[in-house]
Amino acid sequence: MTDTGKMQAQPKRILCPRCPLYNRARRRCAICKVNPRTKLDTYETARLLGVRALCPFNPYRERLLHPK
Repeated sequence: MTDTGKMQAQPKRILCPRCPLYNRARRRCAICKVNPRTKLDTYETARLLGVRALCPFNPYRERLLHPK
């Protein structure tokens, strides 16, 4: 919640099967990226594998690339 009492909107996420980079035949990302489902999983994945391992469509990736 924000200080005004309103909930913040969750960033829009693209699920892997709907992504243009998804290889349906192999059931994997064509560019070998991962797209964790939660913000916590995204941060943990970035800590272990690095930000470059994250899908470019992950809604939390930009915050890791450009921290305030």
